[in-house]
Amino acid sequence: MAAETSVRTDSGPLTPALAQQIAGDTSAIVGFNILITDAHGTVLGSGDTSRVGSFHEASLDVIRTRESATHSASQARTLQGVKPGVTLPILLNGHAVGTVGITGSPQQVTRFGLMVERQTEILLHQASLLRSTLQRERELEDLVRGILEFDPLTTEPAALLNQANDQGIDLTASRVAVAVHLPDPTAAPATSTEWLPRALILLRESFPSRQTIAVSIAANRYVVFAHPAPDGLAGTVTQAWHCVEQFRTHLGSAVEIGIGSQAAGPEQLRTAYEEAIDSLHLGRRLTRRSVTTIDEVRIEQLLSGIGLRARQRYTAAVAAPLVALGDWSNVRDTVIAWCESGFSLVGAARRLHIHRNTLIHRLERIEQLQGWTERTGAAYLALYLACKTNEFDAGQPPAVG
Repeated sequence: MAAETSVRTDSGPLTPALAQQIAGDTSAIVGFNILITDAHGTVLGSGDTSRVGSFHEASLDVIRTRESATHSASQARTLQGVKPGVTLPILLNGHAVGTVGITGSPQQVTRFGLMVERQTEILLHQASLLRSTLQRERELEDLVRGILEFDPLTTEPAALLNQANDQGIDLTASRVAVAVHLPDPTAAPATSTEWLPRALILLRESFPSRQTIAVSIAANRYVVFAHPAPDGLAGTVTQAWHCVEQFRTHLGSAVEIGIGSQAAGPEQLRTAYEEAIDSLHLGRRLTRRSVTTIDEVRIEQLLSGIGLRARQRYTAAVAAPLVALGDWSNVRDTVIAWCESGFSLVGAARRLHIHRNTLIHRLERIEQLQGWTERTGAAYLALYLACKTNEFDAGQPPAVG
C-alpha cells in the first residue's frame, strides 16, 4: 500500500514541497516507496512521483481512527490508489494531520513505517515551530514599525497599545530606546539550528527581559526597546558594552550602538528612538566609541539641527579675535577643557597635559584678546559653544571677515 502524510495544506506546516522532500529522500534511503498525503487523502509527495496528486483511499480511515493499518495485495485491490503495505497516522499537537505509508509486504515494511512516521512528525513539529516563530517575529516587526512611524495626528495610541497587548507586551511600561548598527550584515546568518539571525539572538541575550523588544528592521539594523536595567542608564550602558563583546566573540564583528532616553507609550518611544539614532550617528562621527548615549552628545545633537552657514557665522562672530591669532586649535581645546572641567585649573591642566601656570597664561591671553574685563561663566559659555560648534564642523578655523 502507499504511504501518506495528511496535513491541512491551507493552514498546516506540511507543504507539497516538504512532503515531496520527505517522501523522495526517505524512499531512496529505505529502498521502499514512501507516500505522504494530506488530510483528504490526496498524495502530496511520493518516491514514485507519478502518484503525486492521486487519491489514496486507505488514508481516510487512518486519519479518522488515528490507528495504523496494513493492507495485503488482495485488500489493496479493493481500495482506490492503494498498494500493499502499511499506513500510519501523523500526529501533530495531539491531532492526526495526515498519514505516511510505505509500499511493500506488511511484514517487511512495518518497522520502516514506524521510523518514517516518527521522522515525519519531528519534521512537521519543527516546521510548525518555525512557522510560529516567524509569525511572532513579523508581528513584533510590525509593532516596532508602527512605533517608529507613529504620528499622533493620524494614529490613535490605543491602536498600537491594543496591538501590543495582543502580543503580551505592555507599551505603557518604561523602556530605553537602543539603535544598533552592524557594519557587516553578512556576519549574522541564521545557522542550521537557529531560525533567527545570530545578531538578534545576541541582542536579546544582552538586554535580558521578557518585556524587552528587539527586532531586525534591515539586514544590518536592529531596534531594541530595552527593559530598564536595575541600576538605571549605567546598567543599560553596561549591557550595551557586553553586547559589543558578544558580537566580537561570537560573530567576529564590530557593532555600533546608540542609546536614547527612557520612555513609555508610542509617541515617547518614537522620540527616544530618534535620540538613539542621533547617538549612533554622532558617536560614529565624534566619540568613535562602540557605545554612545544621547546625554554624551546633547550639544552636538542641538548643533546638528542648525544649518552649517549659521554655525560658521556664530563661531566667526563670537571668536573672531581668537581665530585671527593663528593658534586656533590650541585656543579651542583650552576653552573646551576649561569649561568641561567645571572651571577647574587643576582638572583642565591635567586634561590638556600642561602645567597649571601655562593654563593660566592661556586663559589670560584669551580673555585679553576677547576684550573681557572680567572672567564670567556667561562669556565662557558663549565661547564654549563657538568652540564646540567648530569642533563639530571638523575643526577647521572658521572664516572671519
